[in-house]
Amino acid sequence: LDIQAQLNKLMNWNVKQLFLYLAAEYATEDNKVNQVVLWDKIIRKGESTSLEFSNLNPKYYFWDDGFGLRGNKNVTLKLFWNVIPNAGRLDNALGSGSVSFAFPDEYFSSKQ
Repeated sequence: LDIQAQLNKLMNWNVKQLFLYLAAEYATEDNKVNQVVLWDKIIRKGESTSLEFSNLNPKYYFWDDGFGLRGNKNVTLKLFWNVIPNAGRLDNALGSGSVSFAFPDEYFSSKQ
C-alpha cells in the first residue's frame, strides 16, 4: 500500500490536529455503503503534513461483518480526514483520489 498526500493546505491558525484514516468502501445487497478502516494517523500542529508511505501494511485487518467483502469486484480505498480545530465546528472531508480493486474469491494464509 502506497500513500502520498500533501495536506499543508488544511492547516491554518485554528487547526489543532488532523485525524486521517484510510477506509475500504464496498457495497452489498444489504448495505449500499460498507466501510472498513485499514489505517489511521494523527498529525498535530507543527508536524509535517506531507505523507510519503511505500509498502505500508494495514494497521487494522480487513474485517468483513458478513460475507460481502469476499469476491467483491468493486472495493475502493479512500483517504478521509477530520480537521480538529482549536475552536469551532468539526469537519469531515474526503480526499480527491481513490483506488478501486477486486477482492479475491477465496482467502488463504501463507502460514503452514
